[in-house]
Amino acid sequence: MSGIYALIRSDGRLEFRDGVPEQMHRDTDPHHGRSASFTIQRASWGGNGLHGHVGDVSYLASTYPPNHIATALVAALGGSDQYIFGNLTICGTQASPGSGQPVLRGLTKAQQHLIHDVHTAVTKETDTMA
Repeated sequence: MSGIYALIRSDGRLEFRDGVPEQMHRDTDPHHGRSASFTIQRASWGGNGLHGHVGDVSYLASTYPPNHIATALVAALGGSDQYIFGNLTICGTQASPGSGQPVLRGLTKAQQHLIHDVHTAVTKETDTMA
């Protein structure tokens, strides 16, 4: 399986890249190669969800810098209120027909546009607050 995912680097830059899940996990934590995942938007009723990934040890402040843009972006998308350090990757999810468990997949075009628009808005807001 492969697909497009969003990468929000620790400096706030947004990129869309191809490679769910292999390349996505490498980009999430380039130093340790392990990621911790969380739900941003739950997939339900046949719709698509959003799944975030951060470095498994990203909470160690000396390992990765705070990512203010990613923190604001996740909150604006309705995700959990948590502080993000280092890179954030976001991919799509879809509920498995049998178990209902989320299955990772690439972002749809609509999800890519949503992430781009929200990123633009939170970047402008963060820039005006600085």
